[in-house]
Amino acid sequence: MFGELYSWSAVAPAVTVLAAAAIVLVVDLFVRPGHRLIPWLAAAGLLAGIVVSALMWGTREKAFSGAWFLGEYSIFFYVLFCAAAIVTVILSTAHEERRGRFPGEYYSLLLLSVVGMMAMASAEDLITLIIGLETMSLCAYVLVGLNRWERRSGEGAIKYFLLGAFASAFLIYGTALIYGATGTTGFDGIAAFMEDSTEGPGLLLLSGALLLLVGLGFKVAAVPFHMWAPDAYQAAPTPITGFMATAVKAAGFAAVVKIFGLLLATPATSIQNVIWWIALLSMVVGNFAAIAQMNLKRMLAYSSVAHVGYLLTAVVGSAPSSSPLGGTGVLYYLAAYALMTLGAFSVLVVAGGGADRRETLTDLAGLAGKSPALALAMTIFMVSLSGIPPTVGFFGKFYAFGAAVQSGYIGLAVVGVLTSVVAVFYYFRVVVYMYMKPPEKTYLPYGRPRLANLTVGILAIAVLYAGIFPETLLQLARHAFLSLF
Repeated sequence: MFGELYSWSAVAPAVTVLAAAAIVLVVDLFVRPGHRLIPWLAAAGLLAGIVVSALMWGTREKAFSGAWFLGEYSIFFYVLFCAAAIVTVILSTAHEERRGRFPGEYYSLLLLSVVGMMAMASAEDLITLIIGLETMSLCAYVLVGLNRWERRSGEGAIKYFLLGAFASAFLIYGTALIYGATGTTGFDGIAAFMEDSTEGPGLLLLSGALLLLVGLGFKVAAVPFHMWAPDAYQAAPTPITGFMATAVKAAGFAAVVKIFGLLLATPATSIQNVIWWIALLSMVVGNFAAIAQMNLKRMLAYSSVAHVGYLLTAVVGSAPSSSPLGGTGVLYYLAAYALMTLGAFSVLVVAGGGADRRETLTDLAGLAGKSPALALAMTIFMVSLSGIPPTVGFFGKFYAFGAAVQSGYIGLAVVGVLTSVVAVFYYFRVVVYMYMKPPEKTYLPYGRPRLANLTVGILAIAVLYAGIFPETLLQLARHAFLSLF
């Protein structure tokens, strides 16, 4: 049952992270540039956000006149966002060893982007969703262009910003159309309108929903809105690339599941067919484009496009009228994808001695001979991304494709399985280079950032543990999704 209808405690986790961002920015004024206190404060603030969120598990409260809702669903994403940001902070401290010190505002922007993600996960109104999305996006644009000493960083940030602004216009215009059709921007009001409608969604509402899909499709890098991803991923500092590939994508799907869960709940809607095609194209284009990439950041960017297709396969079956397995699969897959993708980018940071030095396949050649543990960890992440047991990636795809089959979309599930076979080629090509190719370049010794090394080990163990014992994470994902209804 709901607690106090409009309780300020509903925003406690977000306020905690927001306060940490402000403290980091102020403390940075009084310490020397690059002081270790700054990232530690940022990590402490994010950890506090996780603790506050975990303590509120099971509570359901609203704030801001019902536009913000705290429940198990939003708390699940809060923990995911903060955990991904903590890993990013750790990798950023390692990244500083060779590329100069990140300024204090870097960590503040990272925390503020998490606040925006929290708003997206808790949004019960399209206006709140837009505010959260823009808060996250503006911070991400700056973080991508932070490598001011590299031309590609500025170019990637400009592309990301221009296309992002264009996508935001679609999102806002879609919101206006939905308001015109329903008279409200609140999710409850839209759901009530859909239930009361005897003729199904009208043209105006469907047009608004399609524009929302375009805007959110850009944020999650779904085909054909994925053009920015390879350039932005390659241009950004490696820790930020990992953050964008996991946390930013998860925030987009937190909104997608909510909005299109409502719209797909009614029969005779064309939105479901559109998402079906986007899922199929994302799986096909993402996997086949990744084959040609020698740069690992670009390969993982196209790989993330393919994983968006797998996630959208589960979204198609996530409506209450279909199967709750779909929504559960989306949440489980997002957590699994965060573990294995952050792990892969962590290896790139450590292998480069804490800098963007090892980004291509040839850069990782002979890694097994110089650092067997690091090569083993990367192998685990590649196996998991391929969807091979006993890793968490296998169960992520199992639940995603299972939801599609259970909802009657067998053809889409078959395409997902076949494209997963294609993915095995480029993922295992990384393993071949690490174990079977002689090193072509000489860099600083591997494994210099100790805390980043520890992070790689923890993530590798988590990928295996969650694959062998998936029930705990699955139950959390199921409980979080069902709390929406």
